Amino acid sequence: MSSIRLICAMPGRLPRALPMTVLLVTVATIITLLFMINVPAHRAWVFHESLNLSSHTEFEGAPQHHPELVSYIRQLHILPPSDGNYNLHAPETSDFSQNGQSRMVEKILNGKKRGFFVEAGAYNGEDLSNTLYLERQFDWGGLLVEPDPWNFWALRTRHRKAFHTQACLSPAPYPREVTFRQSDTMGHIAGAGEEEKGRGIFTRVKCFPIFSLLLACNRTNIDLLSLDIEGAELQVLKTIPWDKVHISVIIVEYVHLTEGGTVLKNYLESIGYNFYDKLGDDFIFVSSNIEQEKQNKGL
Repeated sequence: MSSIRLICAMPGRLPRALPMTVLLVTVATIITLLFMINVPAHRAWVFHESLNLSSHTEFEGAPQHHPELVSYIRQLHILPPSDGNYNLHAPETSDFSQNGQSRMVEKILNGKKRGFFVEAGAYNGEDLSNTLYLERQFDWGGLLVEPDPWNFWALRTRHRKAFHTQACLSPAPYPREVTFRQSDTMGHIAGAGEEEKGRGIFTRVKCFPIFSLLLACNRTNIDLLSLDIEGAELQVLKTIPWDKVHISVIIVEYVHLTEGGTVLKNYLESIGYNFYDKLGDDFIFVSSNIEQEKQNKGL
């Protein structure tokens, strides 16, 4: 809170308005304190995060592997897994994914235990989650990425056992700050002129390269990458230095890609991934190394 300075007059010449000023300042201070005590926690947190996000611009345009950028993300933008009990709205549900994506990953990786995922477009951490099943049933950890401040607050209340960050994935190999249009499950980076049209709720958010986030989590070997980021999926994939990162399975929502699903397939096949299946609006790709290992084991 900003400090308040009262300028005192010389003895005997105290301005008549000063006692009233002191009274007003006191009342205002009390009201502010009461507001801070009683304001819903999620609103206070979002306000704080908005200030935090908008006050750090020195890393915009920095290379994605820059040590200071990675340290900055690790210290200020990566929140640790919850050590509390799950707080799910539907705890009896097993697979929360929309079309069985989680079970398919289980099948591809032969029920692997203690794997690691990255889920971008994590929403509230429960509904439509491609990773919660793996986390609960097979003790997976991971990183949940969700830029929408309201969705991210809901995600935090679920007490997921994964790292989480309120940010978007940068479509470029460097961090940037963008205008984000909030829209429940359909939030996205605002296009040119979209905010000026005045429809919807917009906020400023940080976008970090996925490689920077992985380095901040000390992870470059990933079992599952799930991308549901409303059209920026291919751009994000192209920022990854594939000689430094290994990902076994990639789930990509393809329906909002301006480039189209065929371009996505061609790109991933060109870097060593095989198209595995289509579930709903998602394409599933598997690293050729994983498929070769399964063949060698006779699986």
